[in-house]
Amino acid sequence: MRLKSYKELLEIINIRTDIEEHIIQTLENIPKDKKLKLPIPANKLGNNGRKIIMGKDENGIVTSYPNNEVKLNKFAIRRKTRYTPMPKHKHEYIEIVYVLQGSFIQEIKGRQIQMNKGDLCILDRNVVHSSLPLGESDVVVNIILTSEFFDGIFMYLLSDDNYISNFVINSLYSKSKSQNFLKHHVKEDSIIQKILENLLLEYYSRELRSSAAINGYFLILFTELSREITNSTGELINDEQHKVREQILKYIRDQYKDINLNEMADYFHFHPSYLSTLIKKEFGKNLKDLLLEVRMTEASKLLKNTDMTVENIVFEIGYTNYSHFYKVFKKTYGMTPNQYKTKVIKKEI
Repeated sequence: MRLKSYKELLEIINIRTDIEEHIIQTLENIPKDKKLKLPIPANKLGNNGRKIIMGKDENGIVTSYPNNEVKLNKFAIRRKTRYTPMPKHKHEYIEIVYVLQGSFIQEIKGRQIQMNKGDLCILDRNVVHSSLPLGESDVVVNIILTSEFFDGIFMYLLSDDNYISNFVINSLYSKSKSQNFLKHHVKEDSIIQKILENLLLEYYSRELRSSAAINGYFLILFTELSREITNSTGELINDEQHKVREQILKYIRDQYKDINLNEMADYFHFHPSYLSTLIKKEFGKNLKDLLLEVRMTEASKLLKNTDMTVENIVFEIGYTNYSHFYKVFKKTYGMTPNQYKTKVIKKEI
């Protein structure tokens, strides 16, 4: 059965989970002057039998990883567990927290943030956060999105240079330690609220849910969010985007002798097609042309500053075809490598 109304959604989403029943029973059986013991036993964790995979990083911070269900579907939506605090932790996926009813307090990067009805928060993979207990009337959903999820909508979502696209780029960029998060209030009866409502109705319709519809809702959601974010806030993310650009250029300069798009994409945890698009957008040229430019610059430096033969320089910068190198060099500098070297020597004299 497909859910048709927000009321039906709340009825389904508010059903107590096994872990909540366990917490309530535990609270009823302990004296008032005692506190609920944490963490909750591992065999009680999960929603309707869904296992949660956890580990600890080098600093001892608990890290949550996508389980098999999330890996298979590339996304999941779960109501946040009530009655118990959530200790400091982080995720190996992007998480969207959305408050449908009530309120709660979460701590992000050491800062306490009040989340009220309509508030939405996007957390990247590196953010350490925790939260105080939710009450009976508080309804909050966690939307989990893996990096693989974005492969399917990358070319659409990230084709524009906007706040959300840059946020996602930085979150999925494996070397980034920026630990970004975005808090935004969704207005009553706004387009974004209707998109979120339809997204949840589609997801909780279970057997009748459509992955295509859900992808569509996410795409529109991110697009509309970008339109509502202020330019000043977006600039902060653009600063981080600039760091990604510099890291890509550094990688090319370091690896120009033997570079491969798929290996490069794997290094940055980007989809190869998206990496090509990103390079074109950031540098105004494709990887092949950018690589050629870096190699020619390096060749000119070696001709100017060393006694290496042209043959050795060809090998040094990663070319295997001597004739091709000559052709490219002449097209770049308007003269052959030998003529270039002679010109440089004459200038020094």
